[in-house]
Amino acid sequence: MQAVTIEQNGLRRVNYGIERNLERNAGYKAKNGHKGRREKPARARDDRIRNILCLAAGLCCLIAGLCCLLATPVQAQAPENNGYVADKPLELYSHDTIQGDLYYTVGNSYYSGKVYPGEVYSVIHTVNLPEGANVKFARLYVYWTWSAEGVEGRYPEMKVSFNGEELKPEKEYSDRKGWGIYNYPTGTWAYDVSAYVPGPGTFSTDIENTGPGASYVCFDGAGLLIVYTDPSGKYIEYWVSEGADELNSQVDENGNPLYYATSNQTICDMLRPNLQLPVRSATLWTIIQSGNWEDNTLLVNDKKFTGVCDGKPYPDLDIDIREIKDCLKSGENSIHFQAVGDYVVPSGSFLVVERDSLTEEVQTPSGKTSENSEEINTVKAPEETSSIKAEKAPGCGFVFTLITLLTGGNLAAKTRKYKFRK
Repeated sequence: MQAVTIEQNGLRRVNYGIERNLERNAGYKAKNGHKGRREKPARARDDRIRNILCLAAGLCCLIAGLCCLLATPVQAQAPENNGYVADKPLELYSHDTIQGDLYYTVGNSYYSGKVYPGEVYSVIHTVNLPEGANVKFARLYVYWTWSAEGVEGRYPEMKVSFNGEELKPEKEYSDRKGWGIYNYPTGTWAYDVSAYVPGPGTFSTDIENTGPGASYVCFDGAGLLIVYTDPSGKYIEYWVSEGADELNSQVDENGNPLYYATSNQTICDMLRPNLQLPVRSATLWTIIQSGNWEDNTLLVNDKKFTGVCDGKPYPDLDIDIREIKDCLKSGENSIHFQAVGDYVVPSGSFLVVERDSLTEEVQTPSGKTSENSEEINTVKAPEETSSIKAEKAPGCGFVFTLITLLTGGNLAAKTRKYKFRK
């Protein structure tokens, strides 16, 4: 087609044919342009969805990794020396054979709550002994717990008077958590009151907190133990062990240990009597502070007794008395107490075995502790019982946490990189 120029009214116009070609070309470009604009939003939408999915996956991995990191410090901070495991076996105080018996009472003891400086906790013990009985020895036990000043645990300062006579402890047993908050000690202090208990009667115990400032201590009770001879009494062999071993195997709602101690690690060695059979009877006293949990277990050789902590005489001081003759064997016997999902403080174990006579084979010098007392109470406590290995603690493994974080970070980085290229 030839180009023709038409001039009209001083204006130049392009030939109609050329104009149609231009319009056709313009229409083609416009058509293709609209098509491109229709395709580009769809591709961009797919890219955005892909980016969102990658970002969501990355964020999920990062969140999971952060959750694991939050659990990992708990694992790393598991205490090397955990006072809540069984690490303080009770000590044998006295072992002998006599004609007589053992008498133990907590009088009108009660849980005191916080006793502040200047305040006094008082207990009355009424003692009934057979006529003609002679006191071999008398021992006062003060069971205390939750001793602190403010939020810092401290050992208590107290003035103990027995029938008006001020006493000094002959033995102080104590234990404490050893880490974290509420690291408050608890204990059993033992006093020799033989000179003040000539026989039956009523005896008063007054305990004053003499600590500084706003210090306080709580008392679970006070026990009076009397071993006496009686010319018309039974022939007995007895063992008296005492102490304080703080145990805590409490668990959360999922059954995980709250304080890095399982029930297999909270088994206190109470007594290891070595005896000869046969015997007429065998009576065991078990004194537990802060019991009152039916799952706690008394172990006598291979026999298990549950329900020993029934909150009697009251929840903060459990005293279990039971016959264990059928559980004993000739030779060394083992008596343990196991805290099962509970916080307890085993504080005493007294065993009285009745015999037909005082045979030479079992008799020991009167008034003396058996020479093998330390050997009997020696407990093999490997280091792993006083701490929980990190891999056994709750929480995610560090390697898994690291992989999760790296995966999340990588996915998020790829998303950013892809968007950058776009």
